[in-house]
Amino acid sequence: MANSRKKRRLMFRRKRTLDPSIIIDYKNPDVLRRFVTDRGKIIPRRISGATAKQQRAICNAVKRARYLALLPYSLGHRQERNFATEMSAIATSAMGTSSRSGGPRGPRSDDKPSPSRDGEE
Repeated sequence: MANSRKKRRLMFRRKRTLDPSIIIDYKNPDVLRRFVTDRGKIIPRRISGATAKQQRAICNAVKRARYLALLPYSLGHRQERNFATEMSAIATSAMGTSSRSGGPRGPRSDDKPSPSRDGEE
């Protein structure tokens, strides 16, 4: 019975390796962006494929570039929309549409009077 089972073949994946010719420098933010996620976190060594020495250099370079404002601390900022910003957004959109129709104070002097729907003028 034990012989009737198929033997499992172990599949080994090749380890990722980082190209040793890449120069890691804090003055080159284009290279460093490859090692930072969209949330601003530094990618770990097991994912990037860097050696321990390369990963230390990446971390130091990213931190220096952040300090000098060459890289942002977090790449994806979302504007927080609380009640006050929602109300101001509604007010600005309402002002933009109501200015064409005369606004809350009635028609402007340069506006033509609109005909009533009942046919009376």
